[in-house]
Amino acid sequence: MLNKSLKKKMINYYTKKFRKDGFIKIKNFFTKNEIENAKKKINKIYGLEKKGTLWSPHFKDIYFLNLICKKKIQQILIPILNDPYYKLIPKNKPNYILGEYIGINSSSRLHLHIDSWKPSSSINTWMLQVGILLNDRDKTSGCTTYVKNSHKSDNYSNRSYKKLSYLEGKARDLIIWDSRLWHGRSASKNKNIQSWILVATFQSWYLKARFDYTKSIPKKIYAKMSQIEKQIIGLCSIPPKNEKEGFNGKKGYDVLK
Repeated sequence: MLNKSLKKKMINYYTKKFRKDGFIKIKNFFTKNEIENAKKKINKIYGLEKKGTLWSPHFKDIYFLNLICKKKIQQILIPILNDPYYKLIPKNKPNYILGEYIGINSSSRLHLHIDSWKPSSSINTWMLQVGILLNDRDKTSGCTTYVKNSHKSDNYSNRSYKKLSYLEGKARDLIIWDSRLWHGRSASKNKNIQSWILVATFQSWYLKARFDYTKSIPKKIYAKMSQIEKQIIGLCSIPPKNEKEGFNGKKGYDVLK
């Protein structure tokens, strides 16, 4: 799997565009082999023709964790999500965590919503979604819909809002959107078409994740995980049980086994 770096100028561009628009789309971010391997593994685990949600693919095959922990993705997310006062992990490494990871193949409409739990108009966000397109997705096949600038609205989503925009893309594209953005999914006109997308929710280390991945890691997966992947799962930010264990939830790689 390719793990090249981005230039600082490009990272700054993505950060500014994300904060302004509430999302970024990068064409052909992944190689053809990366996407084809993902599809083969989904077919083996779940079935490509099957509609629905594949939960926690990273605990079924380490490949899916490697995919969302690519260095280039880390470089984009660090300026957006990292806690600058997290001293025990180097600043050029992620201290954000994974809150949820799913694969979706659906032809049904999804109403507008936010995933950030609460709205805010701040320049800073605490949660975002990373979408990896495995198939081409447009408004006729069931792509992500959104409302422009809604991540700055300070309001919960208005589900009757009609002026929708479409986050269309091709297989191999990467789409990252702010969890405060009002977003949903268009209905597919062809119920038999495949519209697979992998969606990873990343968030600040101090937020409660949707799933407690730290307690459910399969041993065979853990044995293959890197330090950074263990940290992203949340193993460096498990809160102490009481004051005897400590009072700081921000820990370094030294706590990893």
